[in-house]
Amino acid sequence: MMWNLSQHTYEELREVVIDILLRRESVTYEPNQWASLTSGAAEVIGRRAAKSGQPPGRYDQPRLHPQDLELIRDVFWDLFRQGFITLGLNDSNPTWPWFRLSHFGQQALLTRSPYRFHNTTTFISLVKKEVPDLSSEAETYLEEAVAAFYADCLLAACVMIGVAAEAEFLRLVDVAAKSKAHGSVFAPVQKLAFIRQKITKFHSALKPLVSTLPRETVEDLDTNFAMIQSVLRIARNEAGHPTATAPGREQVYVFLQLFIPFARQLMRLRKALK
Repeated sequence: MMWNLSQHTYEELREVVIDILLRRESVTYEPNQWASLTSGAAEVIGRRAAKSGQPPGRYDQPRLHPQDLELIRDVFWDLFRQGFITLGLNDSNPTWPWFRLSHFGQQALLTRSPYRFHNTTTFISLVKKEVPDLSSEAETYLEEAVAAFYADCLLAACVMIGVAAEAEFLRLVDVAAKSKAHGSVFAPVQKLAFIRQKITKFHSALKPLVSTLPRETVEDLDTNFAMIQSVLRIARNEAGHPTATAPGREQVYVFLQLFIPFARQLMRLRKALK
């Protein structure tokens, strides 16, 4: 077996833990106690290192770097706080160190999304990968949104996502209004008082120009711009109403994901309308 004492990132170790819990990786001991989870992680990491060309030594046993052990502890309790893990195995073994995937976790962790994230840092990284020029204002609100999401403050998360979307849209309006080629068309948008008026006016001004813009700028425009903008705005407004009913966790997760193609579309329009 591989004796692997190299260090790994939080993201790498989280992937290993999830693969073990979902039985994507075969390990010696059933992953239903803390000790069996960490020994299984060492097995998986050892196998993956061997496949990458690092041969096992004659007397090697699967081991983890001490820092990896601490990061796996963080991964475990993050998964617990996020509702993916339930303490206790069953009615006969109801307490720690027994544990299992929750019913929510079993379904949620199986879902393969193009924009998977598990904390504020990874979500902001996903956004910036698609939108390198994300504004600092939008980033601040998105950080608050993800923090609220993981704290189960779902109404607050909706409001923050909506504010971030509004911040990016207003950036687009400012760029378009200053455009040498199109400024006169979009300048009136800035003079309107309310965000919904600005959105409606901007869409009307943009429509005649669509055929003149680069294909990659307007491809899926209706979906990535108009429709998603409407979804995020309505989600924000409904969440901000005093009689609002909290949305489901899965729904807010989708709102966070929808922000990415929306912001990417705005970035493309900013570049085309300069």
